[in-house]
Amino acid sequence: MIELQNISQVFDNGVERNQVLKCLNLTIPEGQFVTVIGGNGAGKSTLFNIINGNIRPTSGSIFFDGKDIQRKSHSARAAMIARVYQDPNFGLCPDLTIAENMALANSRGKWRGLQWAIRKKDIAFFKERLAEFDLGLEKMLRKKASLFSGGQRQVVTLLMATLQKPRLLLLDEHTAALDPKIAKQVMCITKKLVDEQKITTIMISHNMSDAITYGDRLIMLNRGEIILDVSGEEKQNLTPAELITMFES
Repeated sequence: MIELQNISQVFDNGVERNQVLKCLNLTIPEGQFVTVIGGNGAGKSTLFNIINGNIRPTSGSIFFDGKDIQRKSHSARAAMIARVYQDPNFGLCPDLTIAENMALANSRGKWRGLQWAIRKKDIAFFKERLAEFDLGLEKMLRKKASLFSGGQRQVVTLLMATLQKPRLLLLDEHTAALDPKIAKQVMCITKKLVDEQKITTIMISHNMSDAITYGDRLIMLNRGEIILDVSGEEKQNLTPAELITMFES
């Protein structure tokens, strides 16, 4: 579904030249869930920024369903690519209510004419979706997002990203800022949403156990290159200790 061909990214401020990605080639078929690991500076976030159009690569091509999307802007790609960040405040507006935030997310890719932003049927739909997670969020639709905990906001952000099923979901260390208990809860919700909707997903993680447990395929980046690419039984047979050894070496 998405194919990156010979992607290189060089940042040059006139004093220092830093090559973050080096002729990277990656093909991800529709419906696959890929976890990406790598140290700081490995190129993980840069990879995401190139995929969703935040930055244009120094060289190389990006294809989506066989069509070159290199010239498509970030806003144009937003209709098909959703991203969940480490900080949930990047995915919602703290000063709006949960209902208002979800209404904005629900309008992704739709024609927006002059009409009520939130209708009764929308409220019913939002309550139904939030109730699936058994966190009581469906009873707090009228509360401002700023009043929620980080974990609650991340669950809402995750649901917002998938309300209008994206063709590709980018999870950018979306549990890294949460305590272990809430992080596990958010990962279970992530799996439920991805599995039910069969969303093609790429997840960056520093948690070796999560990288093995979740997804169909695991990729390790180092200095802008893919140095490990495993899937299926080979991936499931890995242990966190083995991954850490590879990571350190």
